[in-house]
Amino acid sequence: MADILLKVSDLEIKAGDTTIVDGVSFELEKGRVLGLIGGSGAGKSTIGLASLGHSHDGLQITGGRAELNGRDILQLSKRETRTLRGATVTYVAQSAAAAFNPAHRLIDQVIEATLWHGLTGRAEAIERAKELFALLGLPDPKNFGDRYPHQGSGGQLQRAMTAMALCPYPELIVFDEPTTALDVTTQIEVLAAIKQAIATTATSALYISHDLAVVAQVADEILVLRDGRMVERGSVANIFNSPKKDYTRRLVSLRQTEKPAHAEARDNLLSIVGIEAGYTPGTSVLQNVSLDLLLGETLAVVGESGSGKSTLARVVTGLLPASSGRLRFDGQELPGALAARTSDILRNIQIVNQIPRPGAQSAPDRPGDPVASPRLLFRAKGCRPEPSPLCAARPD
Repeated sequence: MADILLKVSDLEIKAGDTTIVDGVSFELEKGRVLGLIGGSGAGKSTIGLASLGHSHDGLQITGGRAELNGRDILQLSKRETRTLRGATVTYVAQSAAAAFNPAHRLIDQVIEATLWHGLTGRAEAIERAKELFALLGLPDPKNFGDRYPHQGSGGQLQRAMTAMALCPYPELIVFDEPTTALDVTTQIEVLAAIKQAIATTATSALYISHDLAVVAQVADEILVLRDGRMVERGSVANIFNSPKKDYTRRLVSLRQTEKPAHAEARDNLLSIVGIEAGYTPGTSVLQNVSLDLLLGETLAVVGESGSGKSTLARVVTGLLPASSGRLRFDGQELPGALAARTSDILRNIQIVNQIPRPGAQSAPDRPGDPVASPRLLFRAKGCRPEPSPLCAARPD
């Protein structure tokens, strides 16, 4: 008989009268990895947090059980839950850069929970952390922990957070989309490091992601979720090769669909010619970059961390003036500096940031307020665009 570490039964979570998670049940064996897959709003992260005995503000766990080694963690007191988290169960967040404290060295943060729970002494915890740094492929593992967070790349910080989660010898780790914010090359490296670390330490894990291909590299089994309900569960091979449900088949087919090329001629919307740009005098992140973007076209800019992808976006949006080169937008010269651009240009060239949550919305704001604020700003500047057919009609 399989040795079950985590057993979730008929889990129900609500936000007011709205059911977010509806009757979800699954088991996780010791030493195994279960991938939770689904689109935005499927309930993946909510279920993962419930497995730690936690729920976000505004949500309430209204039914079901989450038994860890036969003990229902949803019924624990606050004191009992505190002794559990950071020791028996740990968590790896989506953005390590936002999770680490910039004022403290990495080693102190990696061993903090281990020391707080009294699991080992400081010297032993530091030695454990250095071993994990080496296992996870971090550079100079004996001295890597002396760095501050800003001195590590995104991929390095994500691996350091994995080391933090593994340091107290947990039985269960919840990985909440830990590679989503990383470039493709770094993502592959981090996934390989996570997979090796989990196997070496024989730790069980829930791996949350919207990307089937990512989960397939780490998980033993996959649970597909949609709108807070279970759709299908199976081995990685079965989910990919013989899915039973239509929704799962659609998810798999999305990984295999080729987008047809446009045959009709299109006008040139954006031209970038010989752009060079950097952040300090005498250095260039971008060197002689040129490209054309056609009207209605989506152009993917792909590269490793530090290759200049975001820098190019900052140049196009005017956040970073280029040191040389030319920009043309909609047939006209595009000023490099943000202050030199007209309201119409500012309205027509927008940016969607990688991590929207920190600073994107003030706590007192209603969800719709930040969305409406650009419209009000440009109206105040005398910019009255024609209503877009993509937006629902609403009164001014």
